[in-house]
Amino acid sequence: MRKLITGLCLLALICAIVFYSCKKEENFSVIPAITFSEFKIFGTDSATCKINFTDGDGDIGLDPFDTLPPFNLNSRYNSDLFLVYYFQDTLTKVWKPFNLKALTDTNRLHFDTLQFKYRIPNLTQNGQKKSLQGEIKVRLLPPYTIPYQGCYCRNYKYKITLVDRALHVSNEVETGPLPTPP
Repeated sequence: MRKLITGLCLLALICAIVFYSCKKEENFSVIPAITFSEFKIFGTDSATCKINFTDGDGDIGLDPFDTLPPFNLNSRYNSDLFLVYYFQDTLTKVWKPFNLKALTDTNRLHFDTLQFKYRIPNLTQNGQKKSLQGEIKVRLLPPYTIPYQGCYCRNYKYKITLVDRALHVSNEVETGPLPTPP
């Protein structure tokens, strides 16, 4: 009887090992794919934005020493997560990127649009499987929105993209309309 129980336990152990070793690895595209998860506002002082992502070759994020081209300081690819601010025009109801140059008559500001850029840390550790799936959460500091001034907007949103180390650009997702604080 003891041999039978030992044999059954050994068989169960072998079946468990075979089952877990045959588990399929997720096959994702090498181009990152993102979905919007949440935009949470904390009064007028900050907000957080969460996105979910998948990447088939696991090259999401940059190391601190990634400073040579194309990741150098003056390059677009020095950052890898982009949130671009859009407002809904109160007259036309059309969504437009917020142009900071329009705030001044002298055009002294050399900004184009209100945009948050983030440098996500390298998410692939040595020895890790290459396919990645996860969540990225970033904190936006003020001014994360332009206050309603009668002529700009009552609603705003962000369009979000993610770029991997191979410079593959993800799909673009939107936060959806968010109310501008008074």
